[in-house]
Amino acid sequence: MSPSPARATHLRTDVQGLRAVAVVTVVLGHLGLGPLTGGFVGVDVFFVVSGFLITQLMLREVARTGGLSLTDFYARRARRILPAASLVLVATAVASALWLGPLRAPEAFVDVVWAAAFAANVRFAERGTDYFALDLSPSPVQHYWSLAVEEQFYVVWPLLLLAVVLLARRRHRARASDRAAGPDQPAQPAQPVPLGALAGVLVVVAAASLAWSAHRTGETPTAAYFSSLTRAWELALGALGAVAVAAWPARRTLPRAVVEPLALAGLAAVGWACLRLTPATPFPGTAALVPVLGTLAVLLAGATATRSLVDRALSLRALQLLGGWSYSIYLWHWPLVVIPSVHVDRALTLGEKIALAGLTLLLAALTTRLVEDPVRRARGLALPWRGLVLYPTTLALVVSSAVAAGAYVQRTQGEVGRGAAITLPDDWRRELGTDDPATALVRASARASREGRAVPRRLSPPLTRLLDSTADLAGCDYRDDTNRELCPRGDQDAERTVVLLGDSHARHWIPALEPIAEQAGYRAYYLAKPQCVPWLVTSLRGGTTEPFTACDDFKRWALEQVERLRPDLVVVSSSPGTSRGVLVDGEVVDDPEETARAVRRGTTALLERLDAAAGRTVLLADVPILADDPGPCLSSRPRSLRACLTHERPDHRAAAAAQVRAADAVGVASVRTRQWFCAGDDCPAVVGSTVPYRDGGHVTTQYAEQLARPLGLSLGLLRRRSSRSAPGRRRCSATGRRGGPAPAAP
Repeated sequence: MSPSPARATHLRTDVQGLRAVAVVTVVLGHLGLGPLTGGFVGVDVFFVVSGFLITQLMLREVARTGGLSLTDFYARRARRILPAASLVLVATAVASALWLGPLRAPEAFVDVVWAAAFAANVRFAERGTDYFALDLSPSPVQHYWSLAVEEQFYVVWPLLLLAVVLLARRRHRARASDRAAGPDQPAQPAQPVPLGALAGVLVVVAAASLAWSAHRTGETPTAAYFSSLTRAWELALGALGAVAVAAWPARRTLPRAVVEPLALAGLAAVGWACLRLTPATPFPGTAALVPVLGTLAVLLAGATATRSLVDRALSLRALQLLGGWSYSIYLWHWPLVVIPSVHVDRALTLGEKIALAGLTLLLAALTTRLVEDPVRRARGLALPWRGLVLYPTTLALVVSSAVAAGAYVQRTQGEVGRGAAITLPDDWRRELGTDDPATALVRASARASREGRAVPRRLSPPLTRLLDSTADLAGCDYRDDTNRELCPRGDQDAERTVVLLGDSHARHWIPALEPIAEQAGYRAYYLAKPQCVPWLVTSLRGGTTEPFTACDDFKRWALEQVERLRPDLVVVSSSPGTSRGVLVDGEVVDDPEETARAVRRGTTALLERLDAAAGRTVLLADVPILADDPGPCLSSRPRSLRACLTHERPDHRAAAAAQVRAADAVGVASVRTRQWFCAGDDCPAVVGSTVPYRDGGHVTTQYAEQLARPLGLSLGLLRRRSSRSAPGRRRCSATGRRGGPAPAAP
């Protein structure tokens, strides 16, 4: 077919259709409607389309003016991105204040501010957020991570493009000057756009980013998912496609025999990714090549004059409409998924999901017509500096809304109960059957809960701070796989040393162990990596069949440190590690019984190795994992504590008992912890006036601090007030070969 100049200047309907396909796959995937297990790749389609279109606009400006106005560029981005994004953030802050309750709302307000600053991806990567774990109540603005990645890319890419253009202009002038010095030299033509140099820069950026993406996805998948560095190649390939279209003069004369297969193969690749990839697929990494290259193929095919069947399909009126609304659809859909499901504390029904999809379309249509389009076309914002003012203005609006919403929650929902703190009776030793005051208070609290006592008025921590109640790692946060520092804590001048080793279930004991070490005169090291059980077995990365190699690397390093430090005491604490599969002789094992046997062997091997390297080794048995998370229950304003009384999961109780049996078999001392959280089968949501659990399995810092003395006594590091024996010399019963701690009361 003959060239069609009109298609080069008018809005490409196939691109609008691609936008529609991308947003529909994302929304249906998040709602769980249909078979689109890989619907999240719609975001990757957006990245490629964005890189393609934005680069085309910049190239046209360079060709027209010989340069690129950064103020014009960022002003256009502000008019395009900020109005709708800010509106949804303000609405989300208000909705969170009304419906998320005191437990989840404060965290959502912080996330809203990060999102407004285009740093949501940094926030969620730092928090180790699992993008696919809807059961973990993700942030209602978690989807803003992709907007942050785009805007971070567009901070750098226009600068690189401008630098290449300026360097090319300087070279062009130098050559023109040299030629002008010769006699009778003709006038030099205008400098062309340096497409070759731009393509070279993009190839380098894309190759480096893809290599890093493949590496990081294997090592730290959560951080890789949100990282701009691991996603830049997707935008760069879209930009490279724009450069290729601009550099190919004969691009509109391709025969149908080439265009049709290219477009069909591209759309098929995107469809295959949507249907075959799953949340367990390591992503982005090399798996993202399928939807990315597929999208690029459709864009290149659509740049020709030959209209393919895919082009015609993507140009359907319905897809054009959805493509025009796609940005607002993307912004609205996620809070409409998350906030209702958290509010009702259950999975949404099919009817509710369909209704929310309809509400998403309605809000998107209104936002596009009343906010996006009017602001983008407003004559008053045509001057670049006025567009740039949108950045601080919208940020101030969102931040003030989040602060006001936080004050509202604090004032109206900060106190969820009306009762008094639970206290011990006068004759508590006889009445409650224990000499341990911590155990006695748990038993008294369980009894008060069964009797229907009111929730205490002042809880510690307040529910508005419950999710933030995590132990301070003082610079040694080993979630960062590159961190191999040692941070001495406790009494840093002491000659004796204690090491805490384990996963996040070791970390939550730091607020208890820190004052013990300071008082007893021990220098302390806390080698705790979340989600990384210390047992000498290769576990699988959560939700995948991939080995958790970063955990294996950390365990090797941690054991080397223990053997180098030769500590007086090593305390091991960890979740059992039987809920995930393991790797045995290179084969994935997910059968529960086989997994338990492999973990038992790994536990034994670890304890034997530690016992040879340390003066004493103690297993701190895992705390009960609860059947119900007490936080959401308390935030629902129950009429009494009885409503939030729960119990330990039977499977965890058996796994924790297996930990102790493994220690007994090796001759390593163990300290049981269940008595500090449950009385019989009852585990109270409040002990005294303290909430013991941050979630269903992690201890709050406030409650851990309360357990410092009983833990110190059980470890043999603190003296009983009536005892004259030296600390650390109390012998245990038959559980320890070397005179370890006495077991706590059952």
